[in-house]
Amino acid sequence: MAINFLNKVDLNKNELDHARIVNEAGNTAAGTGVSGQLYFDTTADSGVGVLKVWTDQWVEVGGGVESLTTTQAGNSTGNSITILSSAIGAVTVNAFAYAGASNVGYVPSGGTNTKFLRGDGTWVIPTDTGVTGVTLATGTSTGAPLTESIALRELTLTSMAYDGGTNVGYVPTGGSGTTFLRGDGAWVVPTNDLYTLGKAAGSNNLILKNDGVTQDTIAFNGTTKEIKLDVATADSYTISLADGAFAEWAASGTNLQLPANAVAQTPSSGDDSTRIATTAFVQAAVTGLLEFKGGFNANTGALDSPLTGNLTSGGSRVAIAVGDYYVVTVAGDFFGNTATPLTPGDSVIVQTAAAAGASVEADFIIVQSDTDLATISTPGLGNVNASTVNDKLGAHVVYNVPGTAVVGVDIEGQDQDTGVSNADQFLMYDASADKNVKASISKLIGKSSVQLLLHATSTTGVSNQSSPPSGTQGWVINSNTVLEAPALDCGIEVMTAAGETVYADVTRSSNDITINFTAPSAIAQGTYRAIVTRA
Repeated sequence: MAINFLNKVDLNKNELDHARIVNEAGNTAAGTGVSGQLYFDTTADSGVGVLKVWTDQWVEVGGGVESLTTTQAGNSTGNSITILSSAIGAVTVNAFAYAGASNVGYVPSGGTNTKFLRGDGTWVIPTDTGVTGVTLATGTSTGAPLTESIALRELTLTSMAYDGGTNVGYVPTGGSGTTFLRGDGAWVVPTNDLYTLGKAAGSNNLILKNDGVTQDTIAFNGTTKEIKLDVATADSYTISLADGAFAEWAASGTNLQLPANAVAQTPSSGDDSTRIATTAFVQAAVTGLLEFKGGFNANTGALDSPLTGNLTSGGSRVAIAVGDYYVVTVAGDFFGNTATPLTPGDSVIVQTAAAAGASVEADFIIVQSDTDLATISTPGLGNVNASTVNDKLGAHVVYNVPGTAVVGVDIEGQDQDTGVSNADQFLMYDASADKNVKASISKLIGKSSVQLLLHATSTTGVSNQSSPPSGTQGWVINSNTVLEAPALDCGIEVMTAAGETVYADVTRSSNDITINFTAPSAIAQGTYRAIVTRA
């Protein structure tokens, strides 16, 4: 595999020993070169091979024909121009000018922007010798104009107004804001044939009548729990409660008496008006208030006298309600849980109601009154134990008198990890965030080296070189951005996208690492990448 040099190699006038020019089988294999490029053509000169150089084509280096001149002069006589295919080197060919007919040759001189080459080989200004003019026919149209017309007459339609029955017609005049069109075609003010509303003479009371004078008897009868109306006299009405709804007032000034189990609407929470409070309103108002029940034995769960029963043990343990408050009189583990030891003076409060025999430890809130400091064996405030869990090893605790603890990390006591991987984590201090964080080995390695695509539009810390030397293409890597280090503290390796190492011109200044390529054509961004390492 060849090593790619993407800039000039300066041998400082030293000899190039035992060098070999690249071998190619013909010009096609060599492709298009650049000025001065060499290759050895293994198929030229009957397979002997020759060294070739690129000028504007591949030519043999030294030897061969230097000049070739034809023996004919003047215009072409019909012979084709032939150049010896085996001529090598500079070749001079005297060709013929085109002379018309079947002759061949180059286009002769003498043309301008107003001339064209005629078929006989002469430059001429073309003239129009064809059509000389156009005469237009004259006369007028012989077609007759449109003379026919359509006569229109006035048409009068006479319709009829609707007059009832099966007749049809337009709506007649005579309507107003208080009249309606009756079925017989008449506009009328509608009336109730049975009853009309009115007032008696000299009275503001509204009455119902059908003859304009006589007052008829009207009864509004209700059903159970509904209001009913009874006519007591000709001109007055009595409103009473239907049977079964409520007990009626016995006498003036007597309060309303509700029957047993009467139901009313519950006022909203917090209502302090004179509305009647329902059972639901009262229960909601008192639910959750602390209610002292008494003492109990935390070891057995037995309730102290005068209470009976058990709070934590047995299938018949007492029912509990939110707010029930019990105080420990004998030490013990609450519900037998060693993680919840209680001592006299501690208390428990019910936060979730439970039926008899159904309560659990989570139904209670634990309130501890003691403030004893913890030791390695006695739970209490500040109790800490060294962890034995694999991912939490290392916490070391020493208790001094009178119970304060000294906590450290026991690194020396840990096993040596022989299988470190990039995914393993370690503890470190993040100065930018002023806090402790965890980081993986791969994150640490990422701060000592980084691989970058040489693509200025998508790679952070990489930009195009603003003014590369003539004939080169280059990029600038900001070492402070990619590795937080000055350029002189960084090494760099350039390679292709396929992983082949290439050699380019690399310079450094301050935080910039400049890479220059000398290449035969423009290099697409992303074709090359660089690995930058920090010293």
